[in-house]
Amino acid sequence: MSDRLDSSAQEIAARNEDAPVYREKKHQCQKCSEFLPETYIEQNPFPQIPCPSCGSLVHLDVLQAIVLPASEQRTAERCPVTLKVSFKTYDDFIDEYTKNASRRGMFIKTRRPHQRHDVVDLFLHVPGLAEPVHISGEIVHINTFSARDEDAGIGVKFIHIDEKSRQPLISFIQSLESRT
Repeated sequence: MSDRLDSSAQEIAARNEDAPVYREKKHQCQKCSEFLPETYIEQNPFPQIPCPSCGSLVHLDVLQAIVLPASEQRTAERCPVTLKVSFKTYDDFIDEYTKNASRRGMFIKTRRPHQRHDVVDLFLHVPGLAEPVHISGEIVHINTFSARDEDAGIGVKFIHIDEKSRQPLISFIQSLESRT
């Protein structure tokens, strides 16, 4: 399965060679290593702010901006789109909605607790497809404590997309990219 994931990642990367890379500095919590959104830091006029992930107090004068390594940087343009995403928890079936999507991942609006680096099975409902797209993804970003609801959610990096849906999903995302 690892070979299949590697070949899927290489296929997506090959399509993204000309895509812009967003290089930005991030501020990171020293306790949990989660990145603090710049907007969150700007909204807090206090010398200490709670980390939006772990809740520990972070001293603003200690925060250091770091440049993300190439493996952590976004390599595909995000397109604003609201799509229904379904997933199963241990006792429930949940529907949430995306804020944006790209060829490599998506941001799902949610306030539900998640763990960074967890692998999740998602069903993305794409217009024009009869069945939802089954996606396995890794949670790479968590922002569930945002003051603004539209900023609360999780960033999911695609690991595997079911074979029959891969090309229709890529075509859908390309159509979004051409509109933006």
